[in-house]
Amino acid sequence: MKRFLKNLDNLFFIFIMKNVYNCFYFKVGYVMLTSFGILFGFLFGFFLKRSHYCIAGGLRDITLEKNISGLISVLLIIFIQAGIFFSLIKLGIMPAADYPNYSLIAMIIGGFVFGIGAVASSGCISTSLVKVGDGRITGLITMLSFIITVSSVNNGLLSNITAPLQNMTVHQDTMAQTLQPFAIYIILAILVITFIAMSSTLKKNKPSFNVPYNYTGLRNIIFERRLDTLWAAVIIGIVAGFAFLSNYLAHDYGGFSITGPLSSWLTFLTSNGMSISWGMYFTVGIVLGSFVCSLGNGEFKLQGSDGKTLFKAFIGGILMGFGAGLAKGCLVSNGLVYTAMFSIQGWIALVSIFFGITCSSLLMFQIIPSHHLSYANR
Repeated sequence: MKRFLKNLDNLFFIFIMKNVYNCFYFKVGYVMLTSFGILFGFLFGFFLKRSHYCIAGGLRDITLEKNISGLISVLLIIFIQAGIFFSLIKLGIMPAADYPNYSLIAMIIGGFVFGIGAVASSGCISTSLVKVGDGRITGLITMLSFIITVSSVNNGLLSNITAPLQNMTVHQDTMAQTLQPFAIYIILAILVITFIAMSSTLKKNKPSFNVPYNYTGLRNIIFERRLDTLWAAVIIGIVAGFAFLSNYLAHDYGGFSITGPLSSWLTFLTSNGMSISWGMYFTVGIVLGSFVCSLGNGEFKLQGSDGKTLFKAFIGGILMGFGAGLAKGCLVSNGLVYTAMFSIQGWIALVSIFFGITCSSLLMFQIIPSHHLSYANR
């Protein structure tokens, strides 16, 4: 009997220890894998700041400056990312994605309004996070107004406007399913053309003289030496591609995301029981990456601004928040990630954002200034 009880005690001890181990392993393992989002955000924010690359600004300059570097950069990010994404699926490392239905009218209106907001705030929400990291108060104002507006669109007063629109003209997203057998060939063909265009643009834009550096050695290489936005786009595309794998290992599915995670931070701070997701860590990483880069290159400075600029930053955040909430994604998640997944929703949103940026840029920088100039000359 004593031997039986002793064996029973041993079995009970083993059972307890096994459950403690499993609990510890899965809990700690989940937290570690989820927190990798901060690394991917750090790299994204660092290289945006390092190259002074603004995604919305690059799209604006296609029309305003007749400069296609912004288009090439976006295509590089999308199709390098797409190559990694579909390769991971092809190799059986990740399952194929499920694509939710989308509202055509919500994508078009939301994307267009987001584009207007990006021009008003001098950059999309990713640029605003970079600004927060390098000390600019305009970035903080835009970020806060964006978060509040997105939350209102999702669960507040503005949902009375957006919910009916999101339930109109609903379609299935079957583009990826149709193109998946040819995905790798499409990606390779577009990448070849894009890299040729990149090479030509780099030769054309090669600086005629070297700007004197403030630092030497490793600090100069990491933080100061010139990094073209096209090369930054290549690096960001690679990082964004492997973000799918990191997200999947953290028991989620997706890539770079800003709109949902920023809104989730507000929920996290105002309620109990919510855990920090990969995307929430990612948004913090963007700010940290920009902060470290701006410290390293000597550009960090707490900067205020004039009332007009602060007002534009505030309005820009509201417009971007409304647009992103309505379209269920911003320029990063819809315009860079969903497009790489061959989602028709992403491509519709990207084109709509581009038209929003173009129309508001022409109005703000050409039509209105020309009107004032002609009036002054009368």
